[in-house]
Order: sequence, then structure tokens, then C-alpha cells
Amino acid sequence: MKKKQSFEEMLEELDGIVAQLSDEQVPLETALDLYAQAAKKIAACSAVLEDAKVRVEEIGKTMTEKAQDAQGEDNGEL
Repeated sequence: MKKKQSFEEMLEELDGIVAQLSDEQVPLETALDLYAQAAKKIAACSAVLEDAKVRVEEIGKTMTEKAQDAQGEDNGEL
């Protein structure tokens, strides 16, 4: 069973693919395969980043709500 790659591992692999694609001696078919691999890695990285964005927004919302609740309690509101 293959373990899920971390974001950092995917970026490292993507860097390797880009380095290979930069080689002008890569045959066209190999370049197309590498390009397809890169596209999959980019999609996976984008999904991880989107999940992280949602988590950060949720944390920010929670912190704002707690700050507002604390401010309301300080003003004698319940």
C-alpha cells in the first residue's frame, strides 16, 4: 500500500519533473509523460493548498467569534 505523499514530497517530485523537462534531450513521448505526471502533482498540490486555506479561514472565524464573545462579556452582555 502506497502512503499518501506530503505536500513537501509532492513539490520535491514536481521539481524533479521540471528539471527533467528542462533537458532538451528528452524525447517527445517522455516529455509528454512527464508533463502528465506534473499536471497530476500540480492538481494534488492545489487540493492540499485549498484544504489548508479552508482550515485557516475556519481558525480565523473561530478566533474572531471568541474575541467577540469575550468583548461582549467584558461589556456585561451575555
